[in-house]
Amino acid sequence: MAEPLEVFPLPLGPLQANCFVVVQGQTGLVIDPGDEAHVLIAAFGELGFPPAAVLVTHGHFDHFGGVAPLAAHFGIPVYVGEADAGQMADGGLGAMAGFDIEPVTDAITITGERVLELPIEVTAIPTPGHSLGAYTYAIGEADLFVGDVLFQGSIGRTDLPGGNTDQLLNSIAGLVRRFPPDAVVHCGHGPDTSLGRELALNPFLSPLRYDPEHHW
Repeated sequence: MAEPLEVFPLPLGPLQANCFVVVQGQTGLVIDPGDEAHVLIAAFGELGFPPAAVLVTHGHFDHFGGVAPLAAHFGIPVYVGEADAGQMADGGLGAMAGFDIEPVTDAITITGERVLELPIEVTAIPTPGHSLGAYTYAIGEADLFVGDVLFQGSIGRTDLPGGNTDQLLNSIAGLVRRFPPDAVVHCGHGPDTSLGRELALNPFLSPLRYDPEHHW
């Protein structure tokens, strides 16, 4: 029987973006370490094993600001959607916001849907709209790490470079059609939610309530 999956959210940095430490048995992953790499290094010191990889949902600085020091400390790979790799290499709009972000130039880039070869099986699903290269990382059918695609009662902003509202809504609709209503949505900011809750209550998704095949 597989070890249970444990998910630990850590809001990090000045924008309090959620970083997730995902643990199964004696292995773990880090998703979206936006800042404060020292906190994560200390956490894995307490756990007694290093993370196997870093996964980045999209190339905005508040979600990868801690990647470079964390990956260097543990000597582990970093995964990101190909279309957002350039933002990680140039600071991901960090300079515009007044932050000095250490670039990440050696990330493994993902194109299309892909099952990542990691100790914890992760399916990387393209979900563009908040950014061109945004990805949702699915662990089984129970846990979806969506970055800034979907929030409790809201959706990601689309006014930054690479944003597109219709594309974002269609990405969310694809998740709603594919995964069960009780799938946990681990959001990039704020509390967790579920696909069923958002389909029922999120005003942005109201067309899907009446027409499950709706496309924007």
